[in-house]
Amino acid sequence: MDRGGAALGVFSVAAEALNFGWRRFGVVLRVGWLPMTLLLVFNMASVFLWLSLAYGKPISFADVADAGASWGQVLMLSQQAQAQGLAGNSAAAWTLALGSLGVNLILLSSFMAPLIRYAGLGEKPAPGFIRAPFGPDQIRFLLAGALASVVFFITAYAPVTVATAAALGFVQSAMTTPFASFPDSESLHTVDVIFGADRFGVRWLYGWQVWGAAAAGIGLLIAALVFGHVAPRRDDKTAGVGALGRGLGALLAVGAYFLAAAAAYNALFGDIARKAGAFADGLAGAMFLAAGAALMIFAGLRLYPYAGVAVCRRSMAIAGALKVTRRHNLFRLLASMLLIGFLLFGAQILISIAFSLLTGVIATLFGAAETASRLGGGEGGWAARSAALAISASGVAANALWALFTYGVSAGLMGRLYRESEKL
Repeated sequence: MDRGGAALGVFSVAAEALNFGWRRFGVVLRVGWLPMTLLLVFNMASVFLWLSLAYGKPISFADVADAGASWGQVLMLSQQAQAQGLAGNSAAAWTLALGSLGVNLILLSSFMAPLIRYAGLGEKPAPGFIRAPFGPDQIRFLLAGALASVVFFITAYAPVTVATAAALGFVQSAMTTPFASFPDSESLHTVDVIFGADRFGVRWLYGWQVWGAAAAGIGLLIAALVFGHVAPRRDDKTAGVGALGRGLGALLAVGAYFLAAAAAYNALFGDIARKAGAFADGLAGAMFLAAGAALMIFAGLRLYPYAGVAVCRRSMAIAGALKVTRRHNLFRLLASMLLIGFLLFGAQILISIAFSLLTGVIATLFGAAETASRLGGGEGGWAARSAALAISASGVAANALWALFTYGVSAGLMGRLYRESEKL
């Protein structure tokens, strides 16, 4: 048992979430197929809307086919058009971006809210196959997620942003402050005026010192947050658990996190950074980003159960959600989510391999049919077109079904966390 509440079981939480996604997949499919289909259609259409906005004329599948562009190229061009439009503060671009976000959230909430209630309360979604409801439950799901995002921004992103701006402001002030310099030590009348940049060097403004110091400061803040989260209480102290041990444990955990981030940076970008002579700068920047990410992960985990609790309780009270992630349960939830992610990622790889093999079989069968048709004096082009259609259709269907399964797992996890909140 965790002091102050029931302990989350890492394996039982992960197993229940995966079990709900698998055993209740029929319900997940019935509830989610229409919203998922609409999501796919709308998001594909939005790609062409972005291209049309960028080129100033309607762009369709036919235009892409005539240009001989692949879907990957089209998607990349669409993302570039979106980035340029938003960076340029285009009213049309922002309208399209916000409208697309709104449609996605509404469609997603239409099936996630009933699935969460099914997982948490055993309340079966309303019957019917042609359904995409949007009502109070869906609104609570979206509001809880939005509030969690706002709190997440305030508690995690805003302090980092303010600290960064303040640090750079102080450093820039030091760089531009005039100093008196006496080049002749025997004469006080010979005075030169120099600026901080001349004395300290401009690398302080953008180099490893600033980002390294900022990362170290945020690292200490994270260690303090972790220690405060698991600080020993009276029962812990009587069991021999002291503040010194917990404090050292928090420092070691944060240190191990930064070491892992440094190793990842070295493995991915080390050679390139060394050749450019910017390894120290890049490493300090990576540590700063890792520190910001750690704060975001901490706040995100703390608030993760809120959407599920709000939907199941039909209340926006946040206290029950915070109880689920108190003390060591926060790290047990992280372990459960990592376990679920690892298993889903492994399954995704296996599915990709199986689909590649299936694609090869389909291509072989239609290739044989085309050969037989040509030997018989017929036109064999139909086989290639049919093979492409079959492979594309099966790929779209497989990805849609897998996405629905992962959403079912997410609903199962949120339902389990709601039930945990009722125990505390």
